[in-house]
Amino acid sequence: MTEEETVQITTADQKPKLDKMVLLRFIIGIVAYNILMIFFINNLIFHNIAEPRAAYYISISISNLLFFALILIIKTDKSLSWGDMGLKQVKIAAGLKDMLKTWFLAWLVSLFYMFFVIDSGITVPENKLLIILQNPSLIMLILNIILIAVVAPFVEETLFRGLLLGSLRTYCGPWTAIVISAAIFSALHLELLGFVPRLILGIALGYLYVKHNSILPSIALHAFNNLLAVLVITFLA
Repeated sequence: MTEEETVQITTADQKPKLDKMVLLRFIIGIVAYNILMIFFINNLIFHNIAEPRAAYYISISISNLLFFALILIIKTDKSLSWGDMGLKQVKIAAGLKDMLKTWFLAWLVSLFYMFFVIDSGITVPENKLLIILQNPSLIMLILNIILIAVVAPFVEETLFRGLLLGSLRTYCGPWTAIVISAAIFSALHLELLGFVPRLILGIALGYLYVKHNSILPSIALHAFNNLLAVLVITFLA
């Protein structure tokens, strides 16, 4: 094998797997997801299921399934491993320590924002998830925890941090990639007043992913944040 051939092979090996084609597939998938959910699936669910709690459970479940399907499509199409998408081992103690510090800082900033919103006289609309989170039975509480604090963090972190942020890092600096991915993550929740808190959360999640080169700390923070929300609303609302 000549030196030139060796250089060519090395260059090919160094080509990033999370490239512009992954970004393109992500964008197409997210657009398709929103069209399906907003104009077809949710419209069908909420017009045909009279019980609001059941309708929201079905909607959330289908949303997670579609996100997971998009992950599998991109993974298969681009021959990615779970490690390529950020599922890598991390030092547990360091990851948990950074997760808790980052969560507290993000929570503090979001708290100041909410005080500002309330002090400005802006009416905060009721969170639609209250329908499934308030006064649940034990079975429903377990289902809420599974859907909101287990499934959603894994799926969303793999998609928005593992694939989106991971691909953006190939073409721009880490903080630019973190902010862009966080803004997209927040915007897709379709809540105007909730945009800033979710943007802050997204930045915190992205920071953990970049620092540890793994989405596991991000999943842990996301799960911890969602679990607290479920428990606080369930028992204190």
